[in-house]
Amino acid sequence: MAKPGLAIPTKIKDSTRFYPYFKDCVGAIDGTHILAMIPGQDTASYRNRKGQISQNVLAACNFDLEFTYVLSGWEGSAHDAKVLQDALTRNTNKLVVPEEDDVEETNVDQINDEEEEQLHCTQEQQRVLANTWRANIAASMWTDAMNMGS
Repeated sequence: MAKPGLAIPTKIKDSTRFYPYFKDCVGAIDGTHILAMIPGQDTASYRNRKGQISQNVLAACNFDLEFTYVLSGWEGSAHDAKVLQDALTRNTNKLVVPEEDDVEETNVDQINDEEEEQLHCTQEQQRVLANTWRANIAASMWTDAMNMGS
C-alpha cells in the first residue's frame, strides 16, 4: 500500500474549486460491504441491513487512487462508526491520521505574495478571479487551436 504524501496534492493545489478548502486533506476513506460465505451459526451477525451476508470493509486511499489502508473482517451488521473506531484504536494495523504538525507545508511556502493575497480575499473576489482565469485559459486554447489550423 502507498504511504501518504506530505505535500499538497497537485489536483488540489492547482484547482480553484478545491484549494484552499481541501489543502489539508490527505485522501478519502469509506466503508463497503463485501459478500461473504460464513459457516452456519455465525451467519446472523454477518447479515447486513440489506439482508445479505457480508463483511464490512474500511478502506482509505490517496489522491493517486492508491490504497493507504484497508481493514476487513468486520461483521456485516457492524456500523461504519464502530469499524472506524476500531481502525483508529487497534494495537496492530492501526489507521494513522497525520496530525497538522506532522505535515510539511512545502507547497504553501512556494506561493508568491500575489497568490497569497488571492487566498485571503472574499468569496466574490475569488469567483471573479476564477472566472478571469477560466476566460484566459479558454482564450488561450482558442488561439492555439486557430494557430494549429493555419
